[in-house]
Amino acid sequence: MSLLVMASAIGSAPAHQAHAASTDWIETDGARIRLSALAPSEDGTIQAVLDVDLLPGWKTYWKDPGEAGVPPSLAVERSKNITSAEIHFPAPERITDDYSTWAGYDYPVLFPITLRQDSSGEASVLEADLFLGICQDICIPFQTSFSLVLDPDTPANAFEERLVRRAFRALPAPPDDGFQVLEHAIAEDGQSMMLTVEAPDGEPEAELFVTGLPGWRLDTPQVVDRDGDVVTFRVDVSRRPEGETLAGQTVSLLVKASGRAIQTELALPD
Repeated sequence: MSLLVMASAIGSAPAHQAHAASTDWIETDGARIRLSALAPSEDGTIQAVLDVDLLPGWKTYWKDPGEAGVPPSLAVERSKNITSAEIHFPAPERITDDYSTWAGYDYPVLFPITLRQDSSGEASVLEADLFLGICQDICIPFQTSFSLVLDPDTPANAFEERLVRRAFRALPAPPDDGFQVLEHAIAEDGQSMMLTVEAPDGEPEAELFVTGLPGWRLDTPQVVDRDGDVVTFRVDVSRRPEGETLAGQTVSLLVKASGRAIQTELALPD
């Protein structure tokens, strides 16, 4: 979804405060959004989830949507006893519209979040500023703020526990026997990556997403060979930073097949 056709005004909503472990729903065009969190852990982490309840026909972005897009971001600098927030991403869909092909979600989606504390296991006040894109025919950048008091003596309720745990369980898993990257190489012309994957059950619809190269543009991976459970993809480079080559680069791979997803990082050969 090209940013050139985004709405000129940024949608926004006021901060919503809560002393429970979930904020109120915030409604905007095409979606309602809220934040839920568990109590602080003794190791200084807090598990949370951004719940984006999209209406039919609306979409939002993955962490690396393609040439253009607004992946969700969460700033927590105004918080007390929270130093950082890391958003995790479930496996996306590859979406084609009138402008481009990009990676995102066209259904309600849960984004797990890991918050980190200064003082482990103590109370925190989360002041979170959210920015994300929500799309129908055009994309609307949306921003809002959440406020949550997170106290180890006030645990989340059973619903919030299940919601957060479900979101983390749905994340891509590490590779395992039967579902893994078998080989990777740079094509002789230096303009492409060749990636061979063992997919479970000989899945004919295996999909590959490649990220981790800021400033580069990669074309949609294409299947160039299939032998039973083994699928080989070619990933062409259409744009690269001046003077850089694929040799020695580290990329992140996400593979979807048979209703499962794996994610891993690998270093391309020098």
